[in-house]
Amino acid sequence: MNTTETYFPRHKGISVSFSTLPIHRADETTGTPLKNQHGFTLVEMLVAILLMTVGIFALVGMQTVSMNANSISMKLSVATSLAQEVLEDIVSWRPNDSRLTTAGPQTYDLDPKPTATSITIQGAGTYSATYITTAGPTDGTVRVTVTVTGGDRSVTITGLKRTV
Repeated sequence: MNTTETYFPRHKGISVSFSTLPIHRADETTGTPLKNQHGFTLVEMLVAILLMTVGIFALVGMQTVSMNANSISMKLSVATSLAQEVLEDIVSWRPNDSRLTTAGPQTYDLDPKPTATSITIQGAGTYSATYITTAGPTDGTVRVTVTVTGGDRSVTITGLKRTV
């Protein structure tokens, strides 16, 4: 159905024609109405949005777990590095060093400042170290056990030191 209306009243003779659009879409070549071309329903869209939201929340949850695991790993790595450093330092002491024969746990000074024995590492926490020397498996050796505590973790490593 074509109609003609004048949209420009000041300019006589200019008119626009338009036709009404069909209610249902039809195939352009045959003119037959298309079937099952109704698009997505509101319920289908809501279900799709719900599924995407659940997926996004799962990804956010995994990201949080991953960040927490990385933090724990970093703190454990720092404690392990400090324990290895302390053990290497003790092993480098002179064989007749009196600190090797002291009984019981001894505090190891991690901080280069004379006022503290613990050290604070930004992002990892505050760490302190102790060591114990006991008789080694053979004469002329001591077993050195180093424990570093901090960052909600504790690491213990053991090594041998020659005392002769």
